Amino acid sequence: MRTTYVAVAVYAVVYIALDLNKLYALRYGADLGTYLQTFVNLQHGSSWNFGEWKPHFAVHESWALVALVPLVALFPRAETLIVVQMLAVGAAAIPLVLLAREIGVTARNANLLGVAYLLSVAAQGLSYDNFSENVFLPVLALWGVLFARKRLLWPTLLAGALVAGLKEDEILFVLWFAAACALWWDRRIGLGLVLVAASIGATFWTAEHLGGVHPNVPSYGVRVFNVGGKLGLIALLAAPFAFAPLAIGRWLLLGVPLLAEIVFMQPWNYEPSRVGSHYVAPLLAATAVAAAFGLRRFPGFARAMVPCALAVMLLFNDTVLRPGRWPYIVDWQAYARAVALRDSGKAVLLSRRDEGAWAVAAANPNVRLDPRPDPRFARCPGYDTNAGAFFASLRGHAPARICGGVPVGP
Repeated sequence: MRTTYVAVAVYAVVYIALDLNKLYALRYGADLGTYLQTFVNLQHGSSWNFGEWKPHFAVHESWALVALVPLVALFPRAETLIVVQMLAVGAAAIPLVLLAREIGVTARNANLLGVAYLLSVAAQGLSYDNFSENVFLPVLALWGVLFARKRLLWPTLLAGALVAGLKEDEILFVLWFAAACALWWDRRIGLGLVLVAASIGATFWTAEHLGGVHPNVPSYGVRVFNVGGKLGLIALLAAPFAFAPLAIGRWLLLGVPLLAEIVFMQPWNYEPSRVGSHYVAPLLAATAVAAAFGLRRFPGFARAMVPCALAVMLLFNDTVLRPGRWPYIVDWQAYARAVALRDSGKAVLLSRRDEGAWAVAAANPNVRLDPRPDPRFARCPGYDTNAGAFFASLRGHAPARICGGVPVGP
């Protein structure tokens, strides 16, 4: 396990640094500030935030996140959520390796599996994306599978409850895998998970009905949009594991409902099949589990996992760790203004184009993000590809004009 622990530590250090660069360049979207302000207000019993302009628990069934409230009370900063996010996504490699060892995979191959997970574009995309409930799904789900494999009833039920407490769609996924567990592995654990998930779901929908609200969900239909993107998603999930998940054969059908959520989602505010999207987190966890069982059946996959993961990471990464991309150039004066707003306690309404400042300043519960469309909203380039400007900025020579940390022409 030493290899895995070292790999997780390196992963966390790298992505904490990259995400702090993204934060300081004011490149985070509204979600980071939305959750930050929710946790700040939960200290006083309300999940209200001025990103969604309503209580967050009226939008999503995310009661498991209450566990973060004491931590945010101690460190009420966006950096707190970034560190938690990196540690949660990276630490999922530990139960994955333990699961592989539990089912008979050699120590060397299990460690290679863990490294492949950390190198996967889905895990790195989830780490570099906005904070969301689903950053905790891989680590909780993998611990749950490990506990179920060991036939540990109460730890499995606790892990299942926490997964179901992340978001309302996860309740349905827990029910699906609970039924499979009851049919083909352990009836007691499976039926226990069914009871837990059904109870959580009934409580959530009852509360939503009594409150006259409903979850924020996209539309679904039989028409499939962006077919190439959906096929690409499947390939980018399996390729870092050298396609070992395919070795489990018909058991792959257990992942169909997870894939269907993305395949049949109708166009929303962004493409859900983007490999770094939080919607992909359940599929990432399922793919990693399938890779462990595929590796048990065909140990030879292990030799190709890390090379495949590295190749996919360098060619298709959704983050800055891709050849030709460089960290953002930070406008420290703009960041200082966001920090001053955070620390002022004043009531301020930020325009939609100031989402990056909102992410920093939302620890101030009086800061609001205007829900109305911003006609002057100008999208900045996705990534900094100007190496010369980046290294010049390290020497104190910032470019004349930057847009969201990316140098642009006059």
